Formats: sequence, structure tokens, C-alpha cells
Amino acid sequence: HGAGGAPENPMGGSKSTMAAGARARAAAGPAKLHYFSICGRGELARLICAAGGLDFEDKAWAPAFEDGGWRQGYQAIGQGLGLPGTMPVLEHGDLKLFQHNAIESYLASIAPKYAGLTPAQRAVDLMIMLTKADINAQTESLLFEKIKPEDLPPMMDKVLPVLEGLMPEKGFVHGLGFPTPADLAVLIVCQGCMPFQAAMTVAGCPIWDGKKYPKMAAVAKAAAEYPAVADFLAKSEHKTLKADPFGLMPDGYKA
Repeated sequence: HGAGGAPENPMGGSKSTMAAGARARAAAGPAKLHYFSICGRGELARLICAAGGLDFEDKAWAPAFEDGGWRQGYQAIGQGLGLPGTMPVLEHGDLKLFQHNAIESYLASIAPKYAGLTPAQRAVDLMIMLTKADINAQTESLLFEKIKPEDLPPMMDKVLPVLEGLMPEKGFVHGLGFPTPADLAVLIVCQGCMPFQAAMTVAGCPIWDGKKYPKMAAVAKAAAEYPAVADFLAKSEHKTLKADPFGLMPDGYKA
């Protein structure tokens, strides 16, 4: 059943726990996610909501860039809530969060579809989510010119084979009938444009075509084709997963 084993109750958690979670979500209303209209540190939160059956408002800051840099003004969103002027920012009832890892973990913990995940499964999800975050930092360093193109391939050669080795021979990471945050994080690494595949393309080590890491590619494909995820991606106003504002990607990438 994959790295985390099957849940004790595949249909969800205890009735009392699920009922309490449903009441809390209803009282708070839809979560509001503020992030740039690109993949980056916001897309996994979006996909967790979509796949996890959690209603949310995608408050995409669009356009994300202006005159070659971030379009200014976004800082006021977090600062107006007593947070740093960074994104993503999540509002859910009285709860205000920054730091994408905290936002992703919170959303996964309240998403109805994920109510029955075991502690072990949630730990594996977090492990792969944090690996995605590491890759995010490395790839954005190239796009922000903190490292050189030739510096990135050795970094990817250290982490991507490990991820490939954690992938199942078929199906999703936990062997369930739906993607969990681990699968969604793999989708972002394999198919997300900014900064993931954009930087890897600049550095000459892209993996979006699925040839070098076939098990990761299969998980990413299955996650993207899962009906709730496919529906979100199709309806995404700014097509944030594959948004390519600087035109770095080759023909065929968005097909």
C-alpha cells in the first residue's frame, strides 16, 4: 500500500471527528488563499483543496510580474492581517496563516477526503511536501540569479532519484483510490512551471516529459487526471500550474 500503508478506515475518520471537522469548516466558511498567479509556493495548497474536497477561494495576484519583477502591492495583504508582507497567506475564519508549509499542512488536516489518513500517511505526505519545498528553493535560486545554470543539475541529481525511489510501481503513493498531498507535490515537481520546470529547462535538466523519472511521471499523470484535480486545472482562471509568464518553456509543454 505504498510508503504509508492503508488507512484503518479508508472512508474517513471516526464519525465524531468528521462531524466536528465539518462543523468547524461550516462555521469558518471557505478558506481564502492569497498567492501569485503562478505555481510556486501556492499551487500545492490549491490542489490539496481541490483533491481533498475543501471549498476555498483562489485569490490569485494577477499578473504576478511587472517590469521584470514581482508586481508590487501584494505586501499589503499579509501586513493588513498582522503578518509579514509575503505570500502565500491563508484566511479561514479567525485563523490567519503565512508560511506555505503551515498552510498546506493545515488544509490537508481539515480536507474531508483526507480525514481518514493515518499518522504514518500524513508523515509521508509531509516528507514529500517538504522535499517539494526544497526543490522550490533550489530552482527559484536559479531564476533569481543566485546560482548559475550549471549549478542546478547536480542539485537535482541528489534529490530527484530519491523521490523516484519512493514512488510506487503503480497507483498513488499510499495505494489509495485518490491522490494525497504526496502525489500532488510530485505533480508540482514534475509539471509545475514556475520555478520548477522553468528553472530545470533553463539549466538543461527538465523532467516534464517523464522520460528520466518514469515512476514520478506516472504518479504526476494519475494525480493530474484524478477528476477533482482535472476539473480544477481545467477551470483555473490563470492556469497557475503551468503558467509561464516569461515564455521559458518549449512547445509541447502545455499540451
